[in-house]
Amino acid sequence: MTKVPEVRALTESAVLDLFAQLESASEPEVFLASANAILTKTDNQLALPVSLGVPDMLKATGTRAVDIENAPCVHEYLGELKLANAADARLWNYLAFGTYRTYMEARWPLLASDSDRDAWKRRVKDRWMLPIGSITRGRLVRHGIARLWWVAHLTYSPHATEGIAKDDPYAYTREVFRSEDRLNAIFDREVGAFPHVRAAVLDHAANLGAEATDKYLHRVMQYLTLVHGYRDVGALDAEGINNLVSLAAAHALAGAQATNA
Repeated sequence: MTKVPEVRALTESAVLDLFAQLESASEPEVFLASANAILTKTDNQLALPVSLGVPDMLKATGTRAVDIENAPCVHEYLGELKLANAADARLWNYLAFGTYRTYMEARWPLLASDSDRDAWKRRVKDRWMLPIGSITRGRLVRHGIARLWWVAHLTYSPHATEGIAKDDPYAYTREVFRSEDRLNAIFDREVGAFPHVRAAVLDHAANLGAEATDKYLHRVMQYLTLVHGYRDVGALDAEGINNLVSLAAAHALAGAQATNA
């Protein structure tokens, strides 16, 4: 699909048809051709209440941190959505197969493999498609496009008076997208749902720079998750959370030293 279409949503029946075509397709090219036919059929499209125009192209090549700028771009294009709409599979499936198709094919390519014939189908289900019905936060932050908006939405801090977001409302967003493992370490855990926890961890990571490795941040989040098991971390004030992150950092450093000993 060479022409970038304006964002729309798919009908529920179109989403179900996409899943049916995926199950029956023998190879990626066959499935993507079927997806093209589904998306371009007018009866399968739902216009949004407000026209958003054609978005800027997303960058799909380069370093592992390629989405550092893509996430703010998608968030600014779609704007702040009602959360019910932001969890609607019909929207994200259209964006993946339609509006941002070029990005998806480059960032999350579907490649046939003789050694694992279903690998490309698993990637479709993991990165390209969302099912109709209840969708978890974990699914949303793995979907190729939904993750860009959701992480930006959850980390956008236009009113920050301290920390790295003081002069850049998307600073936390960019800090998260420095690596895929970092994103998973924070958002795959319940404790990562607390805004003050995310901010404190990401401020800490930014201050450490290259020393804040993926493994190190996993240890920090594991410690915070352990504490949250017997103490309501979300009820702590900013000072309490900062102190707790400092304890988590000391634990993570001790763990790293023990591993290297």
